[in-house]
Amino acid sequence: MKRQQAAINRFMGEGMADIVIRKAVAADILPLGNMLEQSWFAHWGPHVSAESRARFVREHPARGYAQACWQDIMVAELNGAVVGMYHLDRPYLHSIHVAVDHIGSGIGRAMMTRAEGEGARRLEVRAFNERARHFYERRGWLAMGQKDDTEMGTPVVTIQMALAEA
Repeated sequence: MKRQQAAINRFMGEGMADIVIRKAVAADILPLGNMLEQSWFAHWGPHVSAESRARFVREHPARGYAQACWQDIMVAELNGAVVGMYHLDRPYLHSIHVAVDHIGSGIGRAMMTRAEGEGARRLEVRAFNERARHFYERRGWLAMGQKDDTEMGTPVVTIQMALAEA
């Protein structure tokens, strides 16, 4: 059974070593926080005010999130390094992130396949995050609505999505 589960947890990417998707452990908190901070600055930072970016630096919400939620997070590991994560509370996918230098490598697809297999059916994505929205749409996710929201004090629009039932 353990061998079978290990096989399920491994995904092969073309020209890439095994990606292992596993439950986070306490030792992952710091790398998770660092990866989430880099992801935020790469994807959300350009769309928020300078004041919001400064607030993010002061408050370290990504590190706080990693510290508070690590026991509910799954990580993607490549060659011993954390390169992705997702946080699923069925049916809601709270977050999914790929390390900035691994975007486009198949890690996001592997994690999303796993999360969907585990019951992910709802998520939210910032309207400005077109790459993520298109990724979800290609997988059969549909926009169900939107709401006004804030990101570190900057007004943003959040799109609510649901996985289309087959």
